[in-house]
Amino acid sequence: MTEASTFTKYKKGKLYPLNLSILVPDPLQPRKHIDDSDLEELKLSIQTHGLLSPIIFRIDQHNNLILVAGERRYRACQALGWTQIDGVFIDSPKHDEVALVDNVQREDLHAVDLAEALKSLKDKYNYTLEQIGHVIGKAEQTVSEIIKLTELSQEIRDDARTRKNLSRNALLKVARKSKKAQKKTYDMLVGALSKEGTKRSYVKHQAHEKVTTMADKAIKGIHELNLDNLGDNKEEVETKLRQLLAAIQDKLGTATG
Repeated sequence: MTEASTFTKYKKGKLYPLNLSILVPDPLQPRKHIDDSDLEELKLSIQTHGLLSPIIFRIDQHNNLILVAGERRYRACQALGWTQIDGVFIDSPKHDEVALVDNVQREDLHAVDLAEALKSLKDKYNYTLEQIGHVIGKAEQTVSEIIKLTELSQEIRDDARTRKNLSRNALLKVARKSKKAQKKTYDMLVGALSKEGTKRSYVKHQAHEKVTTMADKAIKGIHELNLDNLGDNKEEVETKLRQLLAAIQDKLGTATG
């Protein structure tokens, strides 16, 4: 008898150790894109601190164990070579609502994924904007603005969900354009953000070059300094060097604090 062969062994709200090999990701989960770098960070976190939050699962009509929430945790544990993961069982016809709330509470669901999930809830359960707001803990106006993003073309939505630097407000400005104008406006937005990122990288590079050059010159000067040849000025120079050391230590403390 497999772990998924009986419904009665699981009780609602209880925590169970589950074999990763029998869990099935839900193709209808809210999150449509999982960033590789985010997944790597999560994997390292789980490796260091353990799994702090269990996944949530349900059983479908074929007795399959379906992931309701926690696919990133599931994938990270797979990548670490784990064979089991802790999961909480839910028995609710509105499991998609549970999945959405879990993602919203973690505050890392992309605006496009959130918009599509809210639109799905609205259409499936005939929810009003106010009812959706109660479900996810957001104002009715905010819900309306989020759902507005589903008016973006599929091409734009698929591209946008892979970009971390696109805010909901920026995408909302695109969504308010006509279908014909959306692509041009979106391309201009992406181009502007790309230039801004390049500029920031250049400024950081210039700052790095300036600091390292200054530090190299100071190190060389100190190595070439011979305190024995300073005579009466030796004490004054030693005081200045101690002040320099204190300033460096203070700066390093500020940078790492």
